[in-house]
Amino acid sequence: MKVLYAGDACTKIGPLFLASPFNLEVKGVSHHIWGQPLIDAMTNDGIEVKHMTNDQAIVDFPRSVEELSEYDVLIISDCECEVLSLFPFWVPGTPLPRKNRLRAIRDFTKNGGGLLMIGGWSSFSGRYGSAAYYDTPVEEALPVNCLKGADDRMETPEGVKVSVRDKNHPVMKGIPWEDAPVFEGFNKIIPKDGADVIATIGDEEIEYPLLVTWEYGKGRSAAFASDCSPHWAEYFQPWEYYGKFWVQLVRWLSANKK
Repeated sequence: MKVLYAGDACTKIGPLFLASPFNLEVKGVSHHIWGQPLIDAMTNDGIEVKHMTNDQAIVDFPRSVEELSEYDVLIISDCECEVLSLFPFWVPGTPLPRKNRLRAIRDFTKNGGGLLMIGGWSSFSGRYGSAAYYDTPVEEALPVNCLKGADDRMETPEGVKVSVRDKNHPVMKGIPWEDAPVFEGFNKIIPKDGADVIATIGDEEIEYPLLVTWEYGKGRSAAFASDCSPHWAEYFQPWEYYGKFWVQLVRWLSANKK
C-alpha cells in the first residue's frame, strides 16, 4: 500500500543576530516535518509513504490521474490550494505539460482512490480563506463544503473533546474515544448531503463535524477537521492511540483501490 502525503512541514531560518545597523547574520537553516509522527505511524504498519513539503509539491506533485494511480491514498494537510493549482513557471526544469492537478486529484478519487484532507491553518478554507479549496475540483471529491472566502479556523485554547457518533465504524473501532485528549482548534466544515458524520468536536457551547466520510464514484474520501500535529493536536499527537486511528482511516480509504 502506498500513500502520497503533501504538507505539514516548514523551513526554519535563524536565529538572526543583529550586531549593529550594518551587521545582520543568519546562523541556521533547518527543516521540520510536522507530520513525522503520522508518517511514522503509517510506516510502522507497513504502509509506504512518499512525503512532500509544500516547496517540493509545487513542482513534483503528480499532474495526471495516471501518475497519481501509483498511490492508494492521497493526504493533503496544511498545503494551500495554490501549491497544487499554480504552474511554477519560475522553477527551472518543472515538467510539462501543464495539467490541472486539482482535476487529477478529483478524478483519481472518482476512479477508486482514497483522498484525505486533514485540518490546519492552510487546509479547507484556512487562515483568512487563503487555503482556498472552496469551489475547486478537490472540494467536489471531499465529503464537505468549505466556507467560501472565509476564515474557517476555530481556536479553542481551552480544549474541546471528540464525540463519536458511529462507534462501529471501522475507522473508530478499538479506540477509547471517551479518554481521548482535547484538541485546541479545528476548521469549520459543512457536511454534504449523503456524507456520514462519524465524529464531532466541541463542548456544551459548540459542536462541529470532526470526521466526515463518503463514497465518491468508485473511491472514498474523508475530511478530518482538526490537525494531526501541533498546535491543534498538541495533546492528540502523543496519545497512544494516535497511530491506530490514522492507520485505520488510511486503510479504510484505500479499500476500493484496485
